[in-house]
Amino acid sequence: MKPIISIIVTSYNIEKYISACLDGLINQTITDIEIIIVDDGSTDRTPEIIAEYARTDKRIIPVLNKENSIGGVATPANVGIGLAKGKYIGFADGDDLYDPGMFQALYLAAERNDASMSICAYKEMSGELNELKAPFDPAWEVIKELGCIDTTTVESKKKVLELQPVPWRKLYKASLLKDNEILFPVGPCFFEDNGFHWFTTLSGTKVAIVNETLCFHRKNRVGQSTASDGNRLLGVFHQHSVIWRFLSEKNLLAEYRDYSLNWLGVHLSWVQQVISPTYSDEFYKTLVPHFDLYTHSEIRHHLSNKYYDRKSVELIVSVLRKDCSFFCEIMNGKVSTSYAEKVKFNLFKLGPCSFICMVFRVMKAKLVPAKKINNDSAVNELVLSNLNDIQEQLSELRCDLNLVNSKIAQLEISCINNNADVNHSLLAVGHKISEVERLIENKLSIKIKT
Repeated sequence: MKPIISIIVTSYNIEKYISACLDGLINQTITDIEIIIVDDGSTDRTPEIIAEYARTDKRIIPVLNKENSIGGVATPANVGIGLAKGKYIGFADGDDLYDPGMFQALYLAAERNDASMSICAYKEMSGELNELKAPFDPAWEVIKELGCIDTTTVESKKKVLELQPVPWRKLYKASLLKDNEILFPVGPCFFEDNGFHWFTTLSGTKVAIVNETLCFHRKNRVGQSTASDGNRLLGVFHQHSVIWRFLSEKNLLAEYRDYSLNWLGVHLSWVQQVISPTYSDEFYKTLVPHFDLYTHSEIRHHLSNKYYDRKSVELIVSVLRKDCSFFCEIMNGKVSTSYAEKVKFNLFKLGPCSFICMVFRVMKAKLVPAKKINNDSAVNELVLSNLNDIQEQLSELRCDLNLVNSKIAQLEISCINNNADVNHSLLAVGHKISEVERLIENKLSIKIKT
């Protein structure tokens, strides 16, 4: 007789934690389960501990690989999917803890709503002290009271895409995975749960929500893939290629390219906070081909609608400018301060039209206070008499910006990486802005007697 749920456990060198994990699984309140434990070539006592549990509980199916596979848990998890016989499939990290009622709650929610998957809340355990804290998952706060989400529309699927991509808080219908031939993407890089999250979310029709904290995820453990530095962290961007390829194959790019860009920006922001600046050059070279998949206007629109810290925006702008040296300087703490740097930053971030509007807003902000405080008619006449001069300067600035806009358009069309001409024009624009601002300050710097 087939079990109701197949729970796939992945493990690698976690002899300190595997027993606590398995204790939580064998004591689940729903007993009609199979527990498939795929050990990925551990060199410590983890395989021995698994074998001991298998001898005492026949629901445990041990799969003990002799060698460690590449790219994290993708290969062992896929082995488990291939062996699973249950109506539903769940996943468990071998170093995490699970409430005894977790899988029954997820199963009942999925059955009640005829859902493709169900999902519960979780908490993080920090380091070796098991200190609990809520994860950063703002999208969960939006949906946690909904009970169930019909994900047959693009907008509803996007709500689910915003959740943390982890699979070990979810239960999936086996038919969702097997009918759609969904597996974890295998490759030399880690973070395979990202691609899997997109595959399952876009292929499913309903998500049942269990607003209870039922699993506890261990973070910052020695040897954990997400605790690594350097090139392994940069491997997360391989998942953008996985997501892009999936969207292309399913003819879904038009609907979801804004969210794949969002994924790219969010992960740039995360990686720049945790990676060493010594990897700046590799970081830049990793990002360029991914951002090149989007137009400058798409990226600017995204930046105008999403909040990122200043450093992340500077890095994205450096990628748009194809300026590796400036990217590395930003990674090492530099912030745009000179007129030329500010012009380049804002022009590439906003685009020429929005940039011109910003310039006029700044000029207006400088003019209006002066007009308000100057009640003397003679002073006001002097201010007004000089506005024509300022307007002429701004008109010249608009012409220069139009020239820059034309050059940027040419670059985007021809995919030319050499932006020397644009940089030269940008510097000229920076000088123009400096002249206009100095003109305004000189024309309006009249001391008023109170």
